[in-house]
Amino acid sequence: PPGAETRMRSSVVSVLVGIALVAAVAWGAAGDGRVPFDRLPQPVQERLRDVVDHAVFERTVRDVTFRSREPVFLYFLDHPDVAAAAARALKVANYQVHQLPDGTYWGDDTRGAKGIVEVVYADPGTRVVHAQGTYDTAWLPTVHARIVLVLDFAHRNGADGHSYATADITGYLRVDNRFLDVLARLVGPIVVGAVDRKVARTAGIAAKVSERAYDDPAGFLEALRQVPDLDRTQLEAVAARLG
Repeated sequence: PPGAETRMRSSVVSVLVGIALVAAVAWGAAGDGRVPFDRLPQPVQERLRDVVDHAVFERTVRDVTFRSREPVFLYFLDHPDVAAAAARALKVANYQVHQLPDGTYWGDDTRGAKGIVEVVYADPGTRVVHAQGTYDTAWLPTVHARIVLVLDFAHRNGADGHSYATADITGYLRVDNRFLDVLARLVGPIVVGAVDRKVARTAGIAAKVSERAYDDPAGFLEALRQVPDLDRTQLEAVAARLG
């Protein structure tokens, strides 16, 4: 029936967007979007190629620009658990991110999407992230998916004298449920538009956190002090970079 088909299409869009959001959580990032396979260990290359070569789609969101203190930006980029805590402190998002003993991160958008996020490559202007997660929805069985994100970033001084971060995100999404993979390819144009909007929203959250830290460092730090799960070492690290 037409109504059931519409609900199914809407559910698939929500599923794929949710999985992509898990990987993007707390990260905002500019570049060509290519995975630097030649600079990765062979086992990591294989994991990433399995996603890239079988991706439902590849998308790039470019030219996200916001005021940013570079030391704070870099700290949040490499400590997404602290970045997520900052978003909660400012009440712009309710992401939950926790570091695991092996150095990876567990992320939960509190809306059904959750998974493991790992930075597999880092240099002064690039991060490559691999994520594997699930999404629970009322309309479909638990969805299993993987994503590779290429994050390239740069800072510059604007004509107004302020420091700006320029950010692009390129993502490759693979759906491991066979049925949903086929269905996602059929509704690809709808999914692409939805993911673009969700990534733009996530980038907007990153911008709000960054600009609050830039414009009001004292108020920003005070807000962080109200977060119960941030320890003294993390607070001191942020304070030193707000300087």
